[in-house]
Amino acid sequence: MYAAIDPTASRALARPPTVLLREWIERWLALKVDVASTTHAEYARILRGRVAASLGDLPVAEITRHEHLDPWKAALARELMPAGVRKHWIVLNQVMQDAVPHLRCDNPMRRPAGRRGNGLPSISPQHACVLDADQAGILLTHCPDAIHAVVVALLATGLRLGELLGLRAEAVLLGRDPMLRVERALRRDGTIAEPKTARSRRAVTLTPDTARLFGRLIAGKSPGDLVFTAPDGGPCKAGTLRQRYWQRAVIAAQRCPHHPPVAAASGWVSPRAVSACHCRGRLRVRPRLQDLRHTHVAYLIAAGWDFLAIQLRLGHASIRTTFDVYGHLLPHGERSRLAGLDVRMPFLQTTYVLSATARRSGSPFAGRRGPAGRPSAVVRRTSRRPAETRHTRR
Repeated sequence: MYAAIDPTASRALARPPTVLLREWIERWLALKVDVASTTHAEYARILRGRVAASLGDLPVAEITRHEHLDPWKAALARELMPAGVRKHWIVLNQVMQDAVPHLRCDNPMRRPAGRRGNGLPSISPQHACVLDADQAGILLTHCPDAIHAVVVALLATGLRLGELLGLRAEAVLLGRDPMLRVERALRRDGTIAEPKTARSRRAVTLTPDTARLFGRLIAGKSPGDLVFTAPDGGPCKAGTLRQRYWQRAVIAAQRCPHHPPVAAASGWVSPRAVSACHCRGRLRVRPRLQDLRHTHVAYLIAAGWDFLAIQLRLGHASIRTTFDVYGHLLPHGERSRLAGLDVRMPFLQTTYVLSATARRSGSPFAGRRGPAGRPSAVVRRTSRRPAETRHTRR
């Protein structure tokens, strides 16, 4: 009927049902030019890996949620962490959304009507590990020379690791107001490019001690040289720093010389084994490199910095991000207000003590409370108020 009205309608309604998901993925990747090269490489790894292996031979028009996507999601949850499952789902969702309306009429990965989500596994929040001055000192004593300056710089500036490793000597200004100009960052593929967002391009002021540290680091370097380099003179690799130096330094800081890790029955000690004692000379937490940035923010909050200044220093795109990540570090009460709160709660001044009879009898029920929190018969209620204002029951 539509063809009689519009001869081109039959061509518009035609759908190529034989386009396989594997073929559509390759076309989608070839046309995906609005992301960074590292992001594109991550998309390609995900789509050409588990997605193509499980769903690649299915026609795009015939993929359904019940028969294909939900079982694939369940299989992913048995192999990957919740964050990995969500990443695969989000990337494939983009691919399927771009297939509408060319290859199919709808996107089967959209949230079903009446549901709050797509049934993806929940991600446990990663709590920040904030180091105090003593913990930072213990960690620094176990850092080798290859990473010692990097750790100190991260603690003192709050830069992201990629921003610090992509810093050039010309970006270190040591004048009257010393600062770092963050204009480039080291990416995961080893290239140095501009930061991902405009807010990441910023100036980070330095304390006098931090300025002297960077002055020693750039001494004798040309303006275009990197501040931190690998032994061969090229850019440092973040993965190498974490695995070869950082993780070993953290494990060494968690070991106590007086209480070494417990060996197995054969006498073998795992390289990752740490002490279990509570000695003050060892580190009892396991921080990540990202936690050095969190620690710097904790120092800023303790020093009285407001959140707008912290947002600009960290390069967050929104102050909401700063509050969401670091809002729990703010003190949520003041001593003067807490004192006024006690005035509103006079019942806290009442304490319960054992009567003399209960103390002499040695009753096993002495000191216990009765139903609804009331003191039992062997407990006498007293007050801290003066004797002249105390009312005695007759």
